[in-house]
Amino acid sequence: MTVKKAVVAGAGIGGLVTAIGLRRAGVDVTVFERRTEPGRLLTGGGFMLWHNAFLALRRLELDEQVGAVSSEIFFHEFGSDQGRMLARWEIAPESHRIRAPAVALRRSDLNALLLEEAGDSVVMGTRCTGFEQDPEGVTVLLDDGSAERADVLIGADGMRSVVREALRHGHDLPPRYAGYTAWQAIAPLADETAVPGGTFFNLWGRNGLRFLYCRLNENEVYWDAITADRTSTAFDMLRKNKRAVMSGAYAAWPDPVPRIIEATPDEAILPVDIADRPPGRELAWGHGRVVLVGDAAHPMTLNLSQGAGQAIEDGVALSGQLVRESDVGAAIAGYEAVRRRRVDAMVRNAYRIGTLGKWRGDAACWARDLVMRACFGTLAKRGTYRVMMDFTP
Repeated sequence: MTVKKAVVAGAGIGGLVTAIGLRRAGVDVTVFERRTEPGRLLTGGGFMLWHNAFLALRRLELDEQVGAVSSEIFFHEFGSDQGRMLARWEIAPESHRIRAPAVALRRSDLNALLLEEAGDSVVMGTRCTGFEQDPEGVTVLLDDGSAERADVLIGADGMRSVVREALRHGHDLPPRYAGYTAWQAIAPLADETAVPGGTFFNLWGRNGLRFLYCRLNENEVYWDAITADRTSTAFDMLRKNKRAVMSGAYAAWPDPVPRIIEATPDEAILPVDIADRPPGRELAWGHGRVVLVGDAAHPMTLNLSQGAGQAIEDGVALSGQLVRESDVGAAIAGYEAVRRRRVDAMVRNAYRIGTLGKWRGDAACWARDLVMRACFGTLAKRGTYRVMMDFTP
């Protein structure tokens, strides 16, 4: 191992997992995070972590800790806005076979756990503004005018990464807007008769609408209202707040969708325009002593619930390569070699699934529902698990 000192730009999931993996191997790691307080990182809604993420976390002996702040998912249920069941996946047998669960959890709970594990390596309120590298190392430039010398720089600073921009010398294609917005929130809703635990609900509707929800714990429900752009442009955001707009859009949907929205404070709803980067136009994830992980390398849409999982896999794979290889460049090349094909498939599949949710007409949506009833419980599940579990750390 030639890496003695590493700098990570960004204290998100991918950056922290990478830092933890390197620290446990004895590498001196500093994580620079632009946000000024840890509490600013402990925000966001909820999400799912599938089995593959737990297998990656197990490499760092973090799987049990993450499991302790999560709620296990036993079923993934697909339905329509007319109240019809389209498909139902039994997750528990897969968890038993793979020996790793699928869970739902708060993003803030995962971030808090990872921050604690990363310890004093995280420096808040400091942003990476660029870098200069040479055969002997990389000099990381910081926004306070100082610099940090390291053997490797890991860009984990999100979709609009500063490290990525510098790596591409300011010439990079923008992210691809997927054509829809996710209105994400956590609702304080304790009634388990309305939203039972252990099931992730995935509802598909007309007019470019979808609605996802699941119970996080006995008191909270996480939800995503996904609205296609042609639908969103008709929302009256001048005279109505976000909750009123969502309540109107989903008023005719089956229970408990209207009840979940009504229980949510307006300030808890965060609209996020969904985007990714198409694999076909992507350059390498690293060069020399600089490399990207997570959304900085390969943002993907939310349709496979794999964004966080793939960032975790990145962190485990990259830290392992940097520890095993005697040459930093070879480690970065090896990391991309084991990750690229898998991640590209995830990005493509997630984008394709998302296009189905933008359909508006009754006839098209009826045909989509028919196909989902015919194959989502069998072929789609097998295909998803085949891609999901093709995991090489």
